[in-house]
Order: sequence, then C-alpha cells, then structure tokens
Amino acid sequence: GALLARARESVARKTRMIPLPKPDPHTRPFWDGCLDGVLRYQRCQACSKVQFTPRASCERCHGDNLVWHDATSLGTVLTFTRVHRAALPEFRDKVPYDIAILEMDEGFRLMVNASQALSSQMAIGLRVKVGFVMQGEVALPIAEESL
Repeated sequence: GALLARARESVARKTRMIPLPKPDPHTRPFWDGCLDGVLRYQRCQACSKVQFTPRASCERCHGDNLVWHDATSLGTVLTFTRVHRAALPEFRDKVPYDIAILEMDEGFRLMVNASQALSSQMAIGLRVKVGFVMQGEVALPIAEESL
C-alpha cells in the first residue's frame, strides 16, 4: 500500500509540468525569440528607455513606439538565492536550485533560474551567458555558463 503510493507520487512528480508563461500580444515577440534562441528586449523610440518586462507602453514616457532588439545574452549576476524548499510541488525534485537577477549588458534586468552546472560557481558579480531550456512548448531563459 504505502510503497505503491510513494511510487505513484514519484511518477506523478516527474511528469508534472512547472507553471509556464502564457504569451499575450505584448510578450509574444519575447517568447518567440526565446524559441529561436534569441533574448529580446524593448527600447522606446521616443525617449530611448530600455525596458523589460515587455509591455504596450514605455515605463518612462508612456509612449507606444516600442521597438524590439536582440540582446547579446551577456550579463552580470546582480544577486541570487539558492532555493532549498520548493514553493510548489512541481519544483520539489529540482531543489536545490539558484534563481538570479542579471544586469544585462543592454541595461535591463532579467530574473532567471541558473543551470545546475553553474550552481557551484554562482556569485554576485559573475559574468554569465543566457541560454534557453525547453519546458513543454516554451523556451525559458536560463543562466547557463560563466564567462
């Protein structure tokens, strides 16, 4: 009884999908870029403000003339945390894992998970490259290597 229940829970945990983003018209170019292996951000044509998270208007001047640009995918770890207790059951088999806020070379900040390979090197100030990992039909940005 109990052994079978634990085995079923183990199988269920491995097949559960983590919560995934649901692209909308404002974020679709970002998520499409991720699928193509390209990190994208917006820049306002009116005031030149670089912004991320994607949105319909500029966070500085509220203009709506935003243009998408491809990032170099290079940045610096501004801060990070190592998660030891999963907030959701879908993350239980992934602990411990690192979540980092990166200061990207283009001037925007990006919160990402870090690859397991990067975990032993993780430090504030570490230079990293952002890559992508497939989860279902979505490619998620991830800090994947140090420079």
